[in-house]
Amino acid sequence: MPISLTWLAALVLSAGLRAPAADPPAEPAAPTATPTVEFRAARVDIVGFDEAAVLAALRLRLPQIDVARHGGPPPLVTPYAYIRLARAEGDTGQLQIITSDGRAYERVIAVEVGQEVRVAASTTANLLFSIEQGAEVPDREDAEIPAAPPQPTSEPTPAPPPPAPAPIRPTVTTPPRSPPPRESPPPPPWELGVGLHGAAVLGPARQAYGGVFSGAGAGLGLELRSPRGAVLALDVRGLGRVVSTLGVARLRIGVAGGYAWRRGRLELPVLLALTIEPWWALQANQAAAIYRDGAATARHPLFGGYLKISPALRLPLARGPLAAVRLGPRLELGGSFAVDDGPTVIGLADATGQPALHLGGFELSLGLEVSLQLRLRRSSASRPANTARSPKSPPRV
Repeated sequence: MPISLTWLAALVLSAGLRAPAADPPAEPAAPTATPTVEFRAARVDIVGFDEAAVLAALRLRLPQIDVARHGGPPPLVTPYAYIRLARAEGDTGQLQIITSDGRAYERVIAVEVGQEVRVAASTTANLLFSIEQGAEVPDREDAEIPAAPPQPTSEPTPAPPPPAPAPIRPTVTTPPRSPPPRESPPPPPWELGVGLHGAAVLGPARQAYGGVFSGAGAGLGLELRSPRGAVLALDVRGLGRVVSTLGVARLRIGVAGGYAWRRGRLELPVLLALTIEPWWALQANQAAAIYRDGAATARHPLFGGYLKISPALRLPLARGPLAAVRLGPRLELGGSFAVDDGPTVIGLADATGQPALHLGGFELSLGLEVSLQLRLRRSSASRPANTARSPKSPPRV
């Protein structure tokens, strides 16, 4: 019996010596990194930064992710991330990323002047890449993504109700007033021109009697010009020539009509005239006898006509009735003949029978003319055309 007890005690003691020691108390486990993920979309909320510039910089650095502004319904693809970039006071900013499974990461970023967009976008892209690789430990779990702000509705604003109609007031219609009469400019007045001219006359058709030169002289003329340019004229010209002791004196009277064009200061009268021209032969300053075929004969006046062209410079004046002064050359193309048993040209011979002078035939007159143009009167049409005449006053009783 004692042996058995001794053996049993030894057996128990050996079993206790071979039993394993108790484990020490376990320490709290440290937080571990999350497994690798690949984000498909990101919604960004930006405060204090240039939103358009930051979004463009993020899309450039994260081409595989649908980056858009935070607003509206959440993305249809998962996993996705909510990003918030806020500008704090001073040179710092706050970055917050919340994943679609509730993990939150918060960072403080330094903002450099002029490099705000680049620093914010680069820091965000780097942190998002680290989260995808599982290299970042979340700051919080079970975080909720903030609700998106309501989107502005595109419903049109209801138009304001139309204003109440104004009360209808009776209108009094007045007859329309006739416009005031317009005064028409007064027409130009009639003009009377008093002119003086000198002339030298050539007769190339009768060179046998005294040569080409027929004589020289001067004349006086009157011209009546209407406002429309029509002209009536009366012209008187004296002409003379002396060869040796034989001389001749001619007095031409002409009545003419035509037209005078005016353009600015240029005036061009063109007149056609009929003439009668008495003449006298002089021998030693005395009246000479006229012979034909050796027998004395009577003097017959010359009948003819001429075309007058007289371009002139017209200088307007405003001195009482004097309208203008005109000055210019005078050109006449004409001819005349005597009626003595038919139209004839007269040739005169001196006492010795030598041909000396001729009268009549074709003649060319060259000279210079100066005249004064006087205003006569204004037409009654110078009054305004639309002015109504006042009714005659009733006779007094």
